[in-house]
Amino acid sequence: MDLPGCKTYFLLLLISAVSSENCETTVDITDGTRDGDSIVKDEVVYTPIDYFLECNVVKGCVCQVTKCLRRCCDNNETLISTDAGTAECRAGDREIDVVRDLETVIGQNISQFHIITVPIRDVCTAEGEYRTFVHDDVQIEASGDLDWNGEQYQFDKYCASNYEGHLGILLCVIPDRSVNQLVYCVGMIISMPFLLVTFVVYALLPDRNLHQKALMFYVLTLLIAYILLVTINLSNEILMPWCSVIAYATIFSFMSSFFWMNVICFDIWYTFSGGRGFVGSKRSTERRRLIYYSLYALGGPLLILGLIGLMQTVLPDDSNHNPNIGVKMCFLNDGWANLWYFYLEAGILVLVNVIFFTLTALKIRKVKKETSMLNHNDSKRHSYEKDKQKFNLYIKLLFAMGVNWSMEVISWAINWRTANELQYIWYVTDTFNAIYGVFIFFIFVFKKKIWSLLQKRYYNFIGKPHLAHTVTTNQTRTSHYSSTNYSTADTQLTDTNGRPSPEEMGLRTLS
Repeated sequence: MDLPGCKTYFLLLLISAVSSENCETTVDITDGTRDGDSIVKDEVVYTPIDYFLECNVVKGCVCQVTKCLRRCCDNNETLISTDAGTAECRAGDREIDVVRDLETVIGQNISQFHIITVPIRDVCTAEGEYRTFVHDDVQIEASGDLDWNGEQYQFDKYCASNYEGHLGILLCVIPDRSVNQLVYCVGMIISMPFLLVTFVVYALLPDRNLHQKALMFYVLTLLIAYILLVTINLSNEILMPWCSVIAYATIFSFMSSFFWMNVICFDIWYTFSGGRGFVGSKRSTERRRLIYYSLYALGGPLLILGLIGLMQTVLPDDSNHNPNIGVKMCFLNDGWANLWYFYLEAGILVLVNVIFFTLTALKIRKVKKETSMLNHNDSKRHSYEKDKQKFNLYIKLLFAMGVNWSMEVISWAINWRTANELQYIWYVTDTFNAIYGVFIFFIFVFKKKIWSLLQKRYYNFIGKPHLAHTVTTNQTRTSHYSSTNYSTADTQLTDTNGRPSPEEMGLRTLS
C-alpha cells in the first residue's frame, strides 16, 4: 500500500469539510502532480488548505492561490449596450477568443489571471447589491482589484468584458442608503403616533361624515404600511415565508392608502363642484357612496396583488420584470419590478390627485375672484388676512390631497436611472413624506372644532348631556361666525335661501 498516498487521501477527507464551505470557485486538480501534501496543476501550487475532496474529485480553490478575473458573459457572448442605458450579454455572430477579447481592453498580460466565465445572472447576487454598468475611468490593477472613482473592488465584486473596444465593467455595488434609510425610518416612526391619534380621534367623533370616514381609513392603512416598512428596513433576520407575507401586506397597505387618498381627493373636488349623483336622504346617500368608495379603495389593491402573484408565477426567475418578492428582499425586486407593480400605479393615482387639486384650487380662486369685487372698501389689513386665509386653505388642500407624494415617485424614478448617485438631493422631500402623519394630525385634528366635538362625546359618555349641549351651542355660534366670515366678508358662498353652497361645505371640511 502506498502510505504517502493514503496519508494524502486521509488529509483530504479531514480538510474537505472546512475548505468546501469557503471556496466558491474551483478547478479539477485530480490529475495534478503530487508534491508531498501539495498538488501542482498548470504551474499553480495548491497546499492542503487550498483543495478538498468531493465525490472522489479533488477540487482546488484556484482564487485562493492565484489571481482571478471574471468575464461577464459566456464564451460565445459579448457585452453590448441596451436602449435603457445598461448593458447585457448577447450571443455574437462569431466565436469569441475569451483571452484575446479581454487582453485587448485590459492592457495587461492575461495569463497571470485565472479567467472565470460567468453568465450575467450570476453577477451581483448578494443581498442588498445592485448591478451598475461602468466603462469610463476604470482600471484593473495587477492584483486583480478594480479601481473606479478612487474605490477598490475585489474580483468577486465585478466582471469585465470587451465593450465596443473598451473595458466594460458590471460592478456590484451596495448603495449607501444608511443615512437615507435611517432618516426615513425615523420620520415614519415619528409619524406613527400622530396617525394613530388621528384615527382614534375621528373614531370617537359623533356623527362622522363621509369625508371623515374616508380619512380614518386612509390614516389607518398608511399607519399599517409605515409599521410594516419600518419592520422590513430594520429587521435583518425575517423568516422567508413570513418575508413574502409581510411584503404583500406592505404593498396592499400602501396601495390601499393611495386609493383612499384618491377617494379623499375626489370627494373634496366633488363637494366643491356641487355634485349630487345620488337620490335619497343625506345619510343613505353617504352610505352608498362609502360602499362604492370602499370597493374601489380595497378592490384596486387586491387586483394589483393578484397581478403581482401571477407575474411571479409565470415569469422566469431571472427576468428583470419578475416581482421576485421574498427572493432578495422582503419587498419587490429593485428596478423594473418596482416600476410595474408599485410606482406606476402610485404615479397614476398621484397624477389624478394633482388634477383634482388643480381643479379644486381653480374653483376656489374663481369664486374668490368673483366676490372680491364686492369688497372694494376693504382695508389693507383685511386684504392681508384674506390672502393669508387663502394661502392656508391651499396648503391644507395640498396636504389633504397628498400632492406631496408626487415627489416620492419622481425621486424614485431619478434615483433608479442614476444608480442612486443623486439620492442626497431628495433627502428633504423623502423626509417630508416620512413625517406626513404629523401634517395630517395638525390639519385635521389640531383645531378647536375637533376639540369641541370630543368634549361633546365625553360629556355624553359620562352622563352629562347638558354640558354636551352647552358645547354644541358654543360650537354652533363659532361655526356660524366662521361661516359668515367666509360667506360675506370673503367668499359669498351661500345660495338664495341662505343655506351653505357646495363650495362653502368644502371650505368647512378643510377649515
